[in-house]
Amino acid sequence: MKKSEELEENFARFIEFGKLFDKSTRRYLVQYIHANIYNSPLPEFDSSNPYFRHLRDSLNKIFDDERLRNATSQSENITQQIVEDVLRWIQKTDRKVQEENPHYEEKQRFESWSSRPTFLWRETWDNLINYLSNEYEPRELDVAFYAGKIKELIHTAPNNPQEQEIADKNPQKSELDVVIDDLLAQWDGLLSARLLEYELDKIDEEREVFSDLLYAKVEEFLKLVDIVTPLAMESGRFWDMSRGLWKGVNFNVLDKYSALLKNEESIRQLTDMLGRMREAEIEMEEETFQNVIIKKEWVKDSRLRDELNGVHSSNNLNTMLPSEAALLADGETELAFYQKFANNDLLSFRYEGRKLVTSDKILHTKRQKQKLKEKGPFILCIDTSESMHGLPSQIAKVLAFAIMKMAAKEHRKCYLISFSIGIKSINLLDLANSMDKIAEFLTMSFDGGTDVTPALSEALDMLQTNDYREGDILMVSDFVMFEIRQEILDRIKREKENDTKFHSLTIGKKANQEVLDAFDNCWMYDPESKRIIEQLTKDLQKLVEF
Repeated sequence: MKKSEELEENFARFIEFGKLFDKSTRRYLVQYIHANIYNSPLPEFDSSNPYFRHLRDSLNKIFDDERLRNATSQSENITQQIVEDVLRWIQKTDRKVQEENPHYEEKQRFESWSSRPTFLWRETWDNLINYLSNEYEPRELDVAFYAGKIKELIHTAPNNPQEQEIADKNPQKSELDVVIDDLLAQWDGLLSARLLEYELDKIDEEREVFSDLLYAKVEEFLKLVDIVTPLAMESGRFWDMSRGLWKGVNFNVLDKYSALLKNEESIRQLTDMLGRMREAEIEMEEETFQNVIIKKEWVKDSRLRDELNGVHSSNNLNTMLPSEAALLADGETELAFYQKFANNDLLSFRYEGRKLVTSDKILHTKRQKQKLKEKGPFILCIDTSESMHGLPSQIAKVLAFAIMKMAAKEHRKCYLISFSIGIKSINLLDLANSMDKIAEFLTMSFDGGTDVTPALSEALDMLQTNDYREGDILMVSDFVMFEIRQEILDRIKREKENDTKFHSLTIGKKANQEVLDAFDNCWMYDPESKRIIEQLTKDLQKLVEF
């Protein structure tokens, strides 16, 4: 389902089944949000509900932010996400207002006393007076006045349900009922004011919390637009208000590596070359087509009575000749009639008709067509051991960051494994939960020994998953390491038979050749060379052309 269709479906559900206000008000809120965020004329709607009016004012305050308008102008996805988030905030806030209401018990008590028949006040009225005396100051509610009036008139209250029923039929209210109604009305007004004050304060409180997070997310997005475009424009892949902010992301680090990519033309060419490795291939796909041949013809049908076509023998009383029916008129011939009927020997008219019959004949044919395979995924293994410290680590980090951007741009699946003694992995399919790890990788110190087995084992395991089944593997290291275990070599051999390619990029001069022999393509580069990336790009170009 497209994002816009999903959004419209959410709106329709909110309008139809939302539990706040009425349907027409909910429809207006949807239109109001649309108008605010798309900067179109605001719809008019009259409502005397102060809670609604305050909620509408809160929406105005949320949308009146330059950062928000800047973000929505750059990305339709972000715009739709924000609209959805605001709609969820409205519903969540309304639930909190209802569920966390500190005056809920008083509201329940009011509803109980409002529905209580007068005869029950005889023994319990003083309970209400005591409660109201503790809840309200005399300047708010003159409880003493009502207590005196009720005490004076309570003897006139009905004694039982039967008397209550008779009293209720009287169109003229008793003086006691008038006093009680007035007390309840005064209480209702005070309670409504309390409830409204709480509701409005709660809306403001929730709006401030929501706005702070929303604006912080917007700032985060705008930074990413500058740093990792086009990754940030794929906003639907990381925008999640419930997740909160990327508190661990060092945007300065991301900005630093983004600047390196902008200023180094050869690095951009390198990412282009990597992007064309395992490029979309042409494969043949067989399709089955179904041809339906429709044939129409007129056929005879004896059940139709379109025209007379002779006489025949039958036992059909509806079509028998009149002469046969005459046999029943005489007792001597009646038996002969029954005998002819039993033997299907009654002379009868033969009718005939025609009808148009349509028949279908289905023929199945097959043909082949060309189909473009998706660009293949790849798994990147980066050596972060101590021997890679210095310039080799910088080259490895820049390369990893470049590949990350390329993967986001081309919607390709990419899995990053950093290894020394142990491994750390980042699945770039899950950007929402990967940015912290990416920043951590770019700032980490390279230390520890080198053990390539866990990294290769993890990469081989990923090749068994649906997302990376047709992936290739690129390992960046100085390859100063022990040999690869035989069981890993056997697994590599099996994957090569499935057309998986294993590439190695050696940064250094002391690589273990036995390890490099396990790879299909091997490039070796001197980290001191100023043209290392340029040379790597040329070599990759040759590989792609080949």
